[in-house]
Amino acid sequence: MLWHLLWVTLIVVIYNLYRYYHEDNSCENSPVETDTSDNIQKETNMEETISTRQLALNTIEHIGSEPKYTEEGYIQFEYQGVIFLMETANDCMFVNLIWPWCHSFSKFDIDEFARVRQVVNDINMRGLVSVFYSITDSDDVAIHIKKNFLFVPQIPNLEEYLRLMLDSFFRTARTLDLEIEKCRLQECER
Repeated sequence: MLWHLLWVTLIVVIYNLYRYYHEDNSCENSPVETDTSDNIQKETNMEETISTRQLALNTIEHIGSEPKYTEEGYIQFEYQGVIFLMETANDCMFVNLIWPWCHSFSKFDIDEFARVRQVVNDINMRGLVSVFYSITDSDDVAIHIKKNFLFVPQIPNLEEYLRLMLDSFFRTARTLDLEIEKCRLQECER
């Protein structure tokens, strides 16, 4: 009985080794078209010819905005009357898009701070964009919206992609204002 189990095990091992070896060889000779070194070289050259920063500048110009550099190295541009900042790096495929000062209030208004904190936490839990606040040198607390997203030339219709990202900022700002107002109304009803 033991010999039968050993023979069956040996046959299974040999079969699997044969199959493994046969599949590796058949993949090399298969008629499926693979990338040649020329195609890989063309893709590499295309990716190297335009940096993320240059791609961002070109795309911002294509959506009808005029990009400028800030002292901190951000790309600043206006879209639908709002000033946005874009942080890019040539060796990174992601960009950070920021809407600074989309909402503000006095840091001495404790009730407003509690409302804003609750709404900011609720929006951040949804995970579409990041909303955060900062306390300035003046007596204001500024609310900012930030989004990190992929920005590469392989994305089809890059201008519409950027517009979609910018529109998500406007939706978030509307949600922020509406939810703060709802909190105010709920406090008044109590």
